[in-house]
Amino acid sequence: MLGRFTTSRRLAIIALLTFFASLLILQRSSYSGGWHAEDAVGNRLPLSEDNPDNKKPADDVTIPQPYPPNPGQRPEDDRDKGQTKTKPAPKPAVIQIPSKEDPPPTRHYPSPLPRMSDDDTQTYVEEVIQWDRPQVGHWPSYGDYVGADYDPNRWEGFPSENNYYNKNGVKVLHSQKNIGPKPYLPYPDYNSPEWRTKWKGEYVSCEGPRGRSLNESMDDQIFAYRALPSGFPDSQVNNADIVGVNTNVCFDRYNRYGAFGLGADKSDVFDWRKPEEQPRWDRVHWGKLQNECLVKNQGRYEPLARSPPVQWSPWELPESHAQMPMTDKTPSSGLQYKKRTAILIRVWEGYDYTDNDIQAIRSMITELSLLSGGEYQVFLFVNIKDYNADIYENQDVHDDFLRRTVPEELRDIAILWTEKVTREWYPYVGDWQVYWMQWMSVQWFSKHHPEFEYIWNWETDARYTGHHYHFLEQIASFARKVPRKHLWERNKRLYFPEAHGSYEQFLQQTDELIVEATKAKTIPTPVWGPVAYTETQAPLGPQPPHAQDEDNFEWGVGEEADLITLQPIWDPARTDWSYRNKIFNFVPGVRPHFTPENAADDAHDHPAYPDIPRRVFINTVARFSRRMLHAMHAENRAGRSMQAEMWPATVALQHGLKAVYAPHPIWVDKQWPARYMDAVFNAHGGKQARWGEEWDSIYNHDREVNFKTFSWYYATGFPKTLYRRWLGWEAVETQSIDGGMGLAGGEEWERERGRMCLPGMLLHPVKHVVPEDI
Repeated sequence: MLGRFTTSRRLAIIALLTFFASLLILQRSSYSGGWHAEDAVGNRLPLSEDNPDNKKPADDVTIPQPYPPNPGQRPEDDRDKGQTKTKPAPKPAVIQIPSKEDPPPTRHYPSPLPRMSDDDTQTYVEEVIQWDRPQVGHWPSYGDYVGADYDPNRWEGFPSENNYYNKNGVKVLHSQKNIGPKPYLPYPDYNSPEWRTKWKGEYVSCEGPRGRSLNESMDDQIFAYRALPSGFPDSQVNNADIVGVNTNVCFDRYNRYGAFGLGADKSDVFDWRKPEEQPRWDRVHWGKLQNECLVKNQGRYEPLARSPPVQWSPWELPESHAQMPMTDKTPSSGLQYKKRTAILIRVWEGYDYTDNDIQAIRSMITELSLLSGGEYQVFLFVNIKDYNADIYENQDVHDDFLRRTVPEELRDIAILWTEKVTREWYPYVGDWQVYWMQWMSVQWFSKHHPEFEYIWNWETDARYTGHHYHFLEQIASFARKVPRKHLWERNKRLYFPEAHGSYEQFLQQTDELIVEATKAKTIPTPVWGPVAYTETQAPLGPQPPHAQDEDNFEWGVGEEADLITLQPIWDPARTDWSYRNKIFNFVPGVRPHFTPENAADDAHDHPAYPDIPRRVFINTVARFSRRMLHAMHAENRAGRSMQAEMWPATVALQHGLKAVYAPHPIWVDKQWPARYMDAVFNAHGGKQARWGEEWDSIYNHDREVNFKTFSWYYATGFPKTLYRRWLGWEAVETQSIDGGMGLAGGEEWERERGRMCLPGMLLHPVKHVVPEDI
């Protein structure tokens, strides 16, 4: 039978058919001109200086397969499931990154107020605090300050600053400036010739939540107006020029959060390009997107930082936990790897996530991680309250807590931890409650994730109305440029442009006052190097390269900051700040003892405490270097610690690490007299250059209420009122005697002026962001 098919003619026909079949198979295969190496998640490796031939990663660069089997991560969803099939659209135009931005307009400053003697300043203050006090129940009590030499309630009688609202609105902006919103992408000019002279590797655009490359997806961009409404108030504390933040742009709620789900149910909104596609957000894998983005850009990062992070961290101490990380010195020449930064968003078991919480997290991931090619990675850092939960060794238990405590969309960015791991790591401290010991868990994370050179601790009730990448990069750049000379002394003083003139004039005056106070011995010799609390403490930071009087503000310039804070850093020892004595084992065996009956142990004290060198900053949003966290870890291992807000800056001081207060712009909702504002917030008890550090400290419990007018503090009503009205909801002011705008906001209120447009403003606290919580 076989012989019937072996004639020459038949064999030729069979050969011809085989040839055409082979062509058809090749045409339908993925092969197109050469084999490409693929990474662990199936992406072709990009061509770059570090990988010119598309070779597979070296053996020492491990890229694990992250989805699955890592705990808490879900199988890949079918992206097309539930979506309508349409004819493929033409390839979209590439979006320009960075967007073109004009330089901000020149800012004009008033002349600094003439210096007054301490006695004349006190006379002026006592004149200002003569006012018609309300006769109502209140804390601090109005009546307690009649005849006193200060009054922490005086700000309540100042006129409200209503131009945040009256001089605002996108319709107003259109009529004034005739402009509309455009994509806002404040990134480096990646892959440009200038960029390539400094950085290794190649920037590769990453995929966004809609399944498209972000440099081709207009739906995934935020938009901004390139101007502010005329008459919008300037920041009364600090200003944008100092840290280089662009506040000559403004954002309305839809152009800010529309790409992340806000307004999905709206149509025909004035001046807003609604995204054409709305993702199934519950099917978006933010961890996977961040990891794939890192892998595409791996040539930009040093080998240690190229592998996607492991989501499930063990409780054990790593073998290398006692090793001091190498000093991060910025090279003066040669190409550099980019350092990676983790963002830890602090939440806890039982946290009630709002839509706006999740929209804000989506924006942080997109702006900080995906659009930067993996420079940042965003995590949800979840405190599991069940102390004995076996989340470190039992994957089923871990995943059960993950499902019960974290929304599905955010599960593959969640890191779970319990207080038990901090007790295991730091047994000699004596207390491990996260309220007092917030950083122990961050140290645990850092030791298990050495791929991150920096870590931002972030709070869920913080909001930034501008672009997160722009803000954090400018803050880091400012801190890098700051010299160490007089740094600890400058860190404590607040800058008020109406009182101090330009920032350069403020710095000059501040340095002059420090020199005068040093000569008068009202302050110790300015800090120069480590300030160890005993001779036996071995500082981990660098020693000064020369004597302080030989330094022309040179040491520290170009050095990355080990600690960056967003509030002043000051010495609480001689103030009445409530937590100044929450000190653990600096006097061996002496520490507070917290019980259900005495939760704060406010009576705890010791005669040696005033002489222990320490510093504090209010609020816990801050950036830490790996070296900073290692020093904190080493101190905790020895049993020493302090209250959370006092601990990082104290360790930096004692170990000689670089700590910088970054003076970002802060807005105020009252019209304060400039001299009175300076006298209150920079009070120094008659000892010049001890701003905030004496008996009249602004951080004393009653005086601290003056901060209630600020847009950034831990206890103030202004941020929530402003943010709610910006979201188009009603809000009522409760901290103004004149009532401010009263109950205002909402769609009807916006009908004439349009939606509010705000510059990049860092706001805190903004809690429970839901429409009904007026």
